[in-house]
Amino acid sequence: MRLASVRHENRPKYGIVDRGQIVDLSGRLPHGSLKEVLASASPGEIEAATAGAPRIDLTDVEWLLPIPAPDKILCLGRNYAGYHEVQREGRPEWPTVFGRFTSSFVAHEEAILRPRVSAELDYEGELGVVIGRRGRHIPVRQAFDYVAGYTIVNEGSVRDWQRRGRQNCPGKNFFHSGSMGPWIVTADEVPDPAALTIVTRVDGEERQRGRVAQMLFTIAEAIAHVSAFTYLEAGDIISTGSPGGSAVDSDPPAWLEPGQVLEVEIEPIGVLSNPVVAE
Repeated sequence: MRLASVRHENRPKYGIVDRGQIVDLSGRLPHGSLKEVLASASPGEIEAATAGAPRIDLTDVEWLLPIPAPDKILCLGRNYAGYHEVQREGRPEWPTVFGRFTSSFVAHEEAILRPRVSAELDYEGELGVVIGRRGRHIPVRQAFDYVAGYTIVNEGSVRDWQRRGRQNCPGKNFFHSGSMGPWIVTADEVPDPAALTIVTRVDGEERQRGRVAQMLFTIAEAIAHVSAFTYLEAGDIISTGSPGGSAVDSDPPAWLEPGQVLEVEIEPIGVLSNPVVAE
């Protein structure tokens, strides 16, 4: 299933994307949001709720983040051998984990903002792992039992602000600097996420291509590591790192510019597309 959160007629809704429409499950399940659905509803209950449910054309909705209000968005840095800092400094001993504010992301087709205070807006196409149930101290062998599905992330970074101070929090959390979506593809449709390929394009030009199998720390290892220091909750998102080819890797760096269109494609999930505008 493709599960999405949208706004229709000025109201937030959620449902299943099917053949150019969304099957509106809002009000048909005893849950107010997709995050609550992941936490409490079984696939069978979700499927049963589709019977007789209204359908809305996708052309009539505004996309929201797949999980509009996640408890946590955690990102892995330096998690591919092709990443510029890994090539310079070598493989990290432990996963590099940092948090992002929900407000630093926009939904599918919403504009990414090139900040007023910087010209160094970079792109980073990544696979997002959506957690399906609460867990702590999760063993690697059981990690996928906690995965509800997958989405696409552009973990956009403002590079010069990453160098301002000893922490990269500001450069990773500029308002509307990244994007996520369009939806969540449930885990049963992605039996082997390591086989997925991430492709990032700017105005149709390919800038990144990498296989999830090239990750230094696997999805299961990331879940085990994160759940050692905090509870993972249904709806939490782990963005798993970006392969090489970001703007900072080119000479001169090919930063994102207002007027460009950024696309990140991961099949069979789909394509996340966003225009870039000046703040």
